[in-house]
Amino acid sequence: MLRPHFEKFRNESPDSLREALDAATIGNTNVKILVRLAGAGQGNFSYIASSPPVSADYLKQERHKLIQSGVFERLAPACNGTTDLAGEFVNPAGKQEVLTSMTPLHVGGDCWIVITSQNAADLTAAPINLPFWQTPAMRTTAGIYILSTALIIWLFIHLWRNLSRFRGAARRIRIRGTGAISFRELNTIPELTRVAEDFDSLVEALVSSQNFIKQTAEENTHALKAPLAVIAQSIEPLRRVVAASDVTAQRSLQLIERSIARLDSLVSSTRDTEQAAADVVYPERGPIDLSRFMVQMLADYDVTLVAQGKRLSTRIAGHITAYANEDLMEPVIENLLENAASFTPKGGTVEVTLDREGEFARARIADRGPGVEPSRLAHIFDRYVSFRPPPDKGADGVTNAENHQGLGLWIVKRNVEGLGGTVAGRNREHGGFEVTVRLRTKA
Repeated sequence: MLRPHFEKFRNESPDSLREALDAATIGNTNVKILVRLAGAGQGNFSYIASSPPVSADYLKQERHKLIQSGVFERLAPACNGTTDLAGEFVNPAGKQEVLTSMTPLHVGGDCWIVITSQNAADLTAAPINLPFWQTPAMRTTAGIYILSTALIIWLFIHLWRNLSRFRGAARRIRIRGTGAISFRELNTIPELTRVAEDFDSLVEALVSSQNFIKQTAEENTHALKAPLAVIAQSIEPLRRVVAASDVTAQRSLQLIERSIARLDSLVSSTRDTEQAAADVVYPERGPIDLSRFMVQMLADYDVTLVAQGKRLSTRIAGHITAYANEDLMEPVIENLLENAASFTPKGGTVEVTLDREGEFARARIADRGPGVEPSRLAHIFDRYVSFRPPPDKGADGVTNAENHQGLGLWIVKRNVEGLGGTVAGRNREHGGFEVTVRLRTKA
């Protein structure tokens, strides 16, 4: 479109080229036309026209700036080809332009150049020479990211606080704190409402299971003791009709009475075990004065040991507090004392120690008996396991070992672990056996 005017440049009016240039310009594109006449130096270009039109002084300044920018150095000596510029340029008015292309045309020995550019303000609202992070788009994006990050952090904090309330509620439920506790009432996140309701249902099911176990234990005990009572009452008429001289019959009656008493004891023991198991499922716990509790229990047991010809040695540190339950701790101490006493020979000593070990209250009960074979240590706390030397049979034909059902140490382990503590046994260096119970001093 412009080439015919370049060919007739020397013969036609300059206004013709200017009008053709205005007609060829599209939109906000700036078009600059320069020419290097035949025989001129490589960088000796003259400014011919510009669209939109500007003053001659402006053209002179713009030509100087273009030369300084080095765009003409990209032009091939033969004045051919098209060069994509994509460079920045500040015009004499101080505004930024983006040079988009430079098209050379060889016409009659002259080298014509058509340079196109766009105003930077038309391309973007941000100045071209601004750092990327200072552009409005980047600042807007950064603001969105910061806002999103703050929102996510707030959500995490809100969720963390809600879960912390859940954790506190679970801890209070575990230690059977006072007052009703509802996860749903503590929840502040609607999306967790169903989860909170499920937690409440689990707690209700746990309490119901505990009550059911206790109720079943009582019902089973009543069902088993009723026929035992009938058998015991039925022996009395037999005793009256059996002659005192009939040794065999009298011995049979004695064995029946002893067996009934043993069965009655087993039934009671089973009931206590099942009820204690229910308590362990959901135990009530709180700070107890373990020092005072131990002193009271040992005072009652001291008399029993003296009657057996044995001694009790105690070292109870004062002001030892444990997070436990006295109802569950009572069978623990009783069974450990009875176990130690049963292995202690006459004239021997049962040793009881209570002290603090870091964050734990530590109770140790030891005897000077034969100890436990190392291969059996791992099983001494198992249910229905009892390792005792078989003594001679008594008058009723029942050995002392048979009177132990292997429940004592199992109850100790179950109750202590139900309270969040630990129990362990070891053989003493100079003979005997020691059981150590550790309970937390805090929840």
